Amino acid sequence: MQRADRKDTDILPAKVDASVGVPKHGSETPCENSSVPNSLKVLFVTNMYPHAEDPASGTFVMHQAEQLRKMGHRVDVLHFLGYRSRLNYLKSAFDVFSRTRESNYDVVHAHYGLSGFPALFRHKVPLVVTLHGGDVLIGTVQRLISRIVSSLADGVIVVSKGIAKKVPGIVIPCGIDFELFKPRERAEARSRLGLSMNRRYVLFPFDPKRKVKRYDLARAACERLTDTDLLVVSGVRNDEMSWYYSAADVMLLCSYSEGSPTSVKEALACNLPVVSTNVGDVAEIMAGIQGCTICGTNDPVSLATALESVLRRPTDVPFESRSAMRRYDQQEIAASIVNVYKDAIKRRSGGPRPFLLADRP
Repeated sequence: MQRADRKDTDILPAKVDASVGVPKHGSETPCENSSVPNSLKVLFVTNMYPHAEDPASGTFVMHQAEQLRKMGHRVDVLHFLGYRSRLNYLKSAFDVFSRTRESNYDVVHAHYGLSGFPALFRHKVPLVVTLHGGDVLIGTVQRLISRIVSSLADGVIVVSKGIAKKVPGIVIPCGIDFELFKPRERAEARSRLGLSMNRRYVLFPFDPKRKVKRYDLARAACERLTDTDLLVVSGVRNDEMSWYYSAADVMLLCSYSEGSPTSVKEALACNLPVVSTNVGDVAEIMAGIQGCTICGTNDPVSLATALESVLRRPTDVPFESRSAMRRYDQQEIAASIVNVYKDAIKRRSGGPRPFLLADRP
């Protein structure tokens, strides 16, 4: 159900209510550490961000903004609901131009290729765009727009090597919050969620309506297993997800396309084994971790066999994957992004500039 009083475009303030994981709406509030030397003022432009209708949408974008703020940078977020109407992309272009003309931003950072279209209309500010996967791997129109936006940007970030093969860019995967995603006691997690202690649970932490996630395939695979339930979770706040990861026996990812799936990193940070199709950079994420499986074929029988193999692993040897996920620590990722910002600012001030309507006299 959609709230009639919600705007299609929101300027989200720098201050975030971490207790609920969904940004408060209201007047812009400066970051507490905005006076830190060499701090940057950044405008995020994105069609993916947690909101009342979908608190799980684009949580990785929100976490990135929060980490940049912790480092002393000022981050404002222009979030628009592109799925409601394509006109919202055009409206957001005017918002971007107005915001960057009135405020002294150091850089505009667009998350997702389609979000880069309104970001192109920034006023005399460097543009960095992050490509997340579907924007360059799926569809025709969005792939074309993503390529055009990337060619006009001052800096391009891609979240996996596979995407970099399609569109050149600096590979910086989405990070995870280790304080948020940590193992819980399974018995406590199941009790909290009202789950049986005697069933096996395959976690599918995605919206079944998203065709790319192939819910039907996940369901078909789990129907071949005994004493096993498919635990479908979507729209849950990130601060609750560690309980689901800890309650499950294995997580299943059977998408036909991914960039750098954050859910796999979150699961492994919670010491939950993963069975996945060979998409995105999953093979790189799970490299060297014993007890996880990548399926070479995408059929229910193969997935069910892989799931059963993981579910029957010896219980006397605890599964451990959290330490391997340290390389995706949000703080390290954010530091790499700041370096891209600085390079884009230098390039913009000292080199040739991309053509922009907003820069014309």
